[in-house]
Amino acid sequence: MRSDKGPQFEPAGTFDYVRKAIEVVKLNRAVMAEVAADMSVIRFGLAVTAIGGAVAVLPYTNIRGIIVAAVYSIAALFLFAGFVHVMAGYSGGKQEFMGFVRVIALSGIIDWVAVVPVIGLFATTWSVVIAVVAARQIYDLRRGRAAFVVILATLVMWAITAMIFSGSLGSLYKMRGA
Repeated sequence: MRSDKGPQFEPAGTFDYVRKAIEVVKLNRAVMAEVAADMSVIRFGLAVTAIGGAVAVLPYTNIRGIIVAAVYSIAALFLFAGFVHVMAGYSGGKQEFMGFVRVIALSGIIDWVAVVPVIGLFATTWSVVIAVVAARQIYDLRRGRAAFVVILATLVMWAITAMIFSGSLGSLYKMRGA
């Protein structure tokens, strides 16, 4: 008998999503296109993003800070994708907001290594490269325009993040030095 309680957890599907996430990190454009069109990947992608945000701050904060980081990671994902989407539209790209969100959310698996300081810096840098390739693939932009759009959106997000966490949420986050 079939249950109509909604989607069930399927380990095989989860492993497939992990495989796809790794392929996205490896800049596999065919998998990026597949992920962009797969509406079911968003929940897994949001979980990956939240875990990545939480793991990145493990050595620096308490449980409240970890929760704030996980929630902020998801909000930042949509803000970043929104900035890229708007700028890609002005750059003549086709409009594929949720496709871009799905790819970037899944690529958040690379943030899981951010807990290691030097590797975390490399992972952050590689995330920008992934976003450039994803913008190029999904919005059909030329390389230079995709790089400009993503780098500008990244700088805006870094500025917003710095303002938020050095200000009112800084005390909630309880990072050393804040």
